[in-house]
Amino acid sequence: MTEMFLETEYEEMRKLAKKLHILLPEAFWEFEVRDKRNRITFHSKQRSHSWVRNAYNLMVCQAAAVPGDSAVGLAIVDTGGSTRSDTTTQPASGLSSGGASNSSIYVNLTNGIYAGAGIDTFGIVVGTGANPESLESYALGAKIASGNLAGQLSYSATDPPAISTVGTIKTVAWVRYFNNNSGGTIIVNEAGVYTKGTYDNSSATFMMCRDLLAGGVNVPNTGQLKVTYTLQLTYPA
Repeated sequence: MTEMFLETEYEEMRKLAKKLHILLPEAFWEFEVRDKRNRITFHSKQRSHSWVRNAYNLMVCQAAAVPGDSAVGLAIVDTGGSTRSDTTTQPASGLSSGGASNSSIYVNLTNGIYAGAGIDTFGIVVGTGANPESLESYALGAKIASGNLAGQLSYSATDPPAISTVGTIKTVAWVRYFNNNSGGTIIVNEAGVYTKGTYDNSSATFMMCRDLLAGGVNVPNTGQLKVTYTLQLTYPA
């Protein structure tokens, strides 16, 4: 199917979801590469179809107010591959201030997806892995470390989330820049979103989505990669 045909299908589905009052969350990811002269050498925007099981389990736990219990298939797998399960608490995409029932869940800079400069353990992350997308993925195939050495990209601080409303469509966009000071070209094949969150009253970093860029993209030495993840939801009114 052509991209234009698919977008027509999505538009029809969006209208139907609005009419029937059905939640229809949409997601997009965008890559843009600039060289040292600030010329755009690559640009691609696509729909993200690669939310992993963690994202689905998080949504169910939050919306239904149930714990993330592995006995009912609602556990979270952190980026280290450890299964995080609890029978009384639920996962959160932000860091808790404590175990009390009235504790806050922080999503400011250094928590949630909002990673600071040089931080490659959460936020938008990129890698060189080319293994197929999978619902069961819990980490990138081969994450690129932040730095200026060979094979590394310098991770900038995540931009503040841009939240906008057009008609009944609410949009949230997260942007992060990656600078190549490694001395050579780096091929980026994958991108994902890691959130620094909370589980059973302790911090936990887990992946929400992973997208594979067919053929990869070359980020030249002294060049810059911009990655944008956009979440979109159409309200019924």
